[in-house]
Amino acid sequence: MKFISPLRKVPSYSSIAWHESRTVPGVRFATKRASLGQRLELTKNVRELALRYEFLKAGEPSDQLGASLSDLLVRKLYIEWGVAELEGLRIDGQAATPEMLIANGPERLSDEIIEAIRAELELSDEERKNS
Repeated sequence: MKFISPLRKVPSYSSIAWHESRTVPGVRFATKRASLGQRLELTKNVRELALRYEFLKAGEPSDQLGASLSDLLVRKLYIEWGVAELEGLRIDGQAATPEMLIANGPERLSDEIIEAIRAELELSDEERKNS
């Protein structure tokens, strides 16, 4: 009797995740899935801006503008770091890029993309248990 061993499936992993936009129909965007090294790099970059934001937010009204600037810089950093591709969007007649989205794109789409990036960066309950 011959036994045929089943072919072993090789695990596959994609370093990006595709999302259909809820705010701009027909647009798809790919966000990076963070590796440990990427998560570390991004966290270091965001940390300084976030600490500055919290400090300024608690200050005088004149400091509030600085807090807003820090928050906007963090949002820009998320898009620059986390957007791998954009499909189905033209800005001023050209195929959209992350840089164009930041400069001239619809803010509601930027908000949606930042939300997806942040969700990808958060640890799941299972990942929290294992860390």
